Amino acid sequence: MNSLTLGFIYVCGFSWILAEACVSASNGNSIPLALVVIGFILMFSILGCLPLSDKAINTAGPIFSILIGLGIIAYAFAAFGDGSTGGGILRIAIGGLMVVLGAMGFVLSSDEEEAH
Repeated sequence: MNSLTLGFIYVCGFSWILAEACVSASNGNSIPLALVVIGFILMFSILGCLPLSDKAINTAGPIFSILIGLGIIAYAFAAFGDGSTGGGILRIAIGGLMVVLGAMGFVLSSDEEEAH
């Protein structure tokens, strides 16, 4: 994640979960928005601001991608509960893509060695 491997998809997934949390906040439930903001600060401080090793960053990126995907999938179940089958299927597909990309990040980063 340090070299922006799959970075565009990562940012798109985070934007999706942020939009879902904003919709929840507009309906009166602000807890998901607060959690997303805390997660945003945590994720991007680890991925970009803190002086961590490449191995730590390459481990944190896929973990955050999987967490974003699981969050989107959680919103899919709320969509199914509201009667929106198409919206639920779309959210499951996007969330599943984020989980798969996170798993791919673990596989791809296992081959890399730290530069000296």
